[in-house]
Amino acid sequence: MFAFNFTAKNNSQTVVTDRVVAATYEEALATLQKAGYTDINMISNAATAINLNDDNSRNRLELTAAEEQQLQRQPSLLMQLAMLFARNASWWGPLLVLWAIATAMYGYASTAAIIPAALLLLHLLGFIWSKVPMILYNRTLEACTWNRWAEAERIMRALARWKSWFKIAIPEHEIIFRLATAEAGQGRLADGLKRAAVLKHDASLKPGFYESRLSSVYFAARDFQQVALVQHTSRKLNPGVAPSIDLATTLARHLNNFKAAELLLADIDKATLSQLERLFFFICQGVISLNTGRPELAITQLNEAYEITAAYASMPLMQANVTEIRAHLALALCACGRQVEANPHALAAHTMLLAWQDTAMLQRLKDALRG
Repeated sequence: MFAFNFTAKNNSQTVVTDRVVAATYEEALATLQKAGYTDINMISNAATAINLNDDNSRNRLELTAAEEQQLQRQPSLLMQLAMLFARNASWWGPLLVLWAIATAMYGYASTAAIIPAALLLLHLLGFIWSKVPMILYNRTLEACTWNRWAEAERIMRALARWKSWFKIAIPEHEIIFRLATAEAGQGRLADGLKRAAVLKHDASLKPGFYESRLSSVYFAARDFQQVALVQHTSRKLNPGVAPSIDLATTLARHLNNFKAAELLLADIDKATLSQLERLFFFICQGVISLNTGRPELAITQLNEAYEITAAYASMPLMQANVTEIRAHLALALCACGRQVEANPHALAAHTMLLAWQDTAMLQRLKDALRG
């Protein structure tokens, strides 16, 4: 049996958000219709419904259907534009004041009123032209962070259309890779690989860049063996710190090959790392230490990584790194018998882990907190 999230109007025409238990999507829809619900919107499908026969999947029941849906919500594009425009009142405010004064003194059709009105309109158009791509791109990153792949694909297609109309700073290859990743995340890996393949021989891309970004496509499809293979190829084409840390992280976090990951990190000189490279280096070290019986060392390493994240809090994708850090930090604290300290970290990571459907990590945390 499965629990499907839905929104609908009940008999009193009130919109409700809840769950219905059924064996199939079709049965769930039929049950709601029979109960008298109208304007039914099935939030869950057969792939995303909660499997009540799977203890790990049942972890999602700790959030109500309304709470799960709330995670998917964010301000509309117009609302975000309005908020950003309001923050720039120092630019357009004087023009608005001049227009109001001129209109009061000389009338709407006067030259004195038309000039500030025209400048205000030009400022508004320029603002929209410059800010819409940024907002759309950040919304895509936010959607990718929460594995909302359909939303990410929809936004990137809109951004691609915007780029076809106006010149924007976001490169074509970024749009292609983001679309490919979104397709892979929805189970359409073949489509994603086909889309990304047009960039394979792009001479404008640095050696190893294509393979590095291709790993994100496989990651969205949760094919971690392929992630490691293309990261290995990227590292051969472009030997360096970042490709080594990326490969080590995949080996440690998703393939449980801690020895190989530790060997990769051993060749890295910490003194030469940038701040972001230090962040990922310490995360990977912490994961390795935790899983090789050194929880005290893992706590130190993960705390160092956690401190670094504060400088990048505004980056949408940093939420994922913070979740990884706090989940593993909770496990390390529990391994040292410090469940009380671990609990806030586990709670902070819980919501995003649910969104990722990372049932294995959720179960590890639940077991660790029980002691």
